Amino acid sequence: MSLPAVVPRPMARPCARREQPARRHRRAHRQRAGDDSVTAPPSVASAEAAELREELLALLGGGDGGGEGRMARTVDRSRLERLVEQLELLNPTPKPLAGGEDAMRLLLNEWQLVTTFKPGTADVRFTDPESWRRYIFEQGPSPVQSLVVGAGTVDNVFQVLADPRGSPANGSKWQNVVEFGPPGTSLVIEAAMEGVRDDDSFFYRFCGGYFDVQGTWGGPDGTRVPYPVPFDLLEKLRPGQTKGWFATTYLDERLRISRGNKGSVFVLKRPAGYWEKEGARG
Repeated sequence: MSLPAVVPRPMARPCARREQPARRHRRAHRQRAGDDSVTAPPSVASAEAAELREELLALLGGGDGGGEGRMARTVDRSRLERLVEQLELLNPTPKPLAGGEDAMRLLLNEWQLVTTFKPGTADVRFTDPESWRRYIFEQGPSPVQSLVVGAGTVDNVFQVLADPRGSPANGSKWQNVVEFGPPGTSLVIEAAMEGVRDDDSFFYRFCGGYFDVQGTWGGPDGTRVPYPVPFDLLEKLRPGQTKGWFATTYLDERLRISRGNKGSVFVLKRPAGYWEKEGARG
């Protein structure tokens, strides 16, 4: 991956208020149904890439036969890393932020996180004392970030990605939605997008979060409870912990692989019924 260009860094600012993508995520999640191959765009993946993609999703429990069931709890880590690296070499959309509207259609909106890991390191978990020891004494990855974006193989974390072009002026945000507890309950962590880094990545800064409660427990209009994460304090204590950049290293109509500035790898898939819903929206 190319080194980042030297660009002026925007001043810190609170998350801008605007229409919340998380609400669209919940509506979409309730509407998922059917075979999304009907209205999906033509495949951009080569035959070799498509075969590797299906092997990766099958390994993680999220292939065609997986439906919306729970993902695999344990996987062959070396095989996982090998498949990710092979797919990245065959990336059919290498410059999504400069590839026009078709590429942006592939990139934006809702994704389901399948797994996340950092090559060559053990999984990081918020409740694991060893994760905190590595973080404090060995400059290991942040357990707080693992709480935000998930750790290991997951099935209840979704990302809602807005267009980073024109940020931060346009208030675009990247949301991580963690579903838990009663139906309609989720934790939403927001990151302000702070500009395009290059043709495949953008800068971000975690800036806020809230619990979102819908349905019976949330009342007719839903309820939001602020999530007391001291992002500003974390940034002062450990500079760089709440901001960074996020790159897309593989992208097709079903699968996205991304890497963060600290080396973490994220494997995401389109939720079941996503393209069907997009086609109905027109």
